[in-house]
Amino acid sequence: MLSKGITTSVTYPAIRCKVMLLAAESDDNQDEEVELTTKKTTSGAMHAIWIREGLLGFFKGLKAQILKIVLSSVLLLMIKEKISKTWVLLIALRRYLFIARAKIKSL
Repeated sequence: MLSKGITTSVTYPAIRCKVMLLAAESDDNQDEEVELTTKKTTSGAMHAIWIREGLLGFFKGLKAQILKIVLSSVLLLMIKEKISKTWVLLIALRRYLFIARAKIKSL
């Protein structure tokens, strides 16, 4: 979980720029009179975020993303543990039943 949180924190500015580009693209499709203030590139999006919101603008929404990642990691780990316990139980039950049948046949 910790490594996923750190990775997300480091790569989040790029994710935010991508989202800003997609949002600008969808706005252009809806409105014909959109003012072109920045280029529709990653560097243009980074420049626009820097001018409008400053350094903290690159990390806007990071808390929600971290929460989502941590919860999904915990859920995935919990499901993996439950499945592995179930498989161990099924294998043990199968071996027990196989041994029990062999003993019954030998009697």
